[in-house]
Amino acid sequence: MEEMPFERVKTRRRKGHCPAGAPLGAIACEDEFNSQELEALFQNYNLKLEQTATLKALAVLIVAASSLSLVELLSSPRLTLSKGSYPVHCVVFLSLFIVTNVKYLQVTQLQQIAKLALLFSFTFALLCCPFPLALGTSELVSAAAPEQGVWQLMLVTLVAYVLLPVRTLMAVLFGVMLAASHFIVIATSFTGRKQKLWRPLVANAVLFTSVNLSGVFVRILTERTQRKVFLQAR
Repeated sequence: MEEMPFERVKTRRRKGHCPAGAPLGAIACEDEFNSQELEALFQNYNLKLEQTATLKALAVLIVAASSLSLVELLSSPRLTLSKGSYPVHCVVFLSLFIVTNVKYLQVTQLQQIAKLALLFSFTFALLCCPFPLALGTSELVSAAAPEQGVWQLMLVTLVAYVLLPVRTLMAVLFGVMLAASHFIVIATSFTGRKQKLWRPLVANAVLFTSVNLSGVFVRILTERTQRKVFLQAR
């Protein structure tokens, strides 16, 4: 039989989701195919991969929340807001994991689960920051350090970029809001020693900038690779 050549397929930027004139627009807008039918086929083709990635993201969050719950429980019997939030977030992430593991899952349902995971990841990371409401007493606040909660924020930010199937712009906003929240908490909580804060704040800024840039880089390369593989399979 004579083979019929495929029509050459091109990709374009999503104009509807790009902020006009913003330098972030070149990063935050994903590629999509010119054909809506082909784009829908790609979303269905990519559903299994995104479902597996979401399960991995929720598994990482479950391990982090349960580990922090165990460490806080063994370290001190005092009940604080952050200590009480870890088991709650563990149960929430476990519930989302069970729902995501459904065999016949739709694209829209997976997107809603990813947004819920992103929301609870934000609250989980925010309560890891050293602010008085989470730590409980002023004595604990004075003993806290500016670097407290940094690794949790970096872990959650990297999970949002690499594993959760959300828009790149949403992941970028998520990472920026987490970093800004940590800086605000540090600036408002440690009022008595502001002259000593600039070094840990600069170090935190370098770490947050690095994890956000690395996440964007990995995300863009991963999506373009998936689209090339889809076209080859087609």
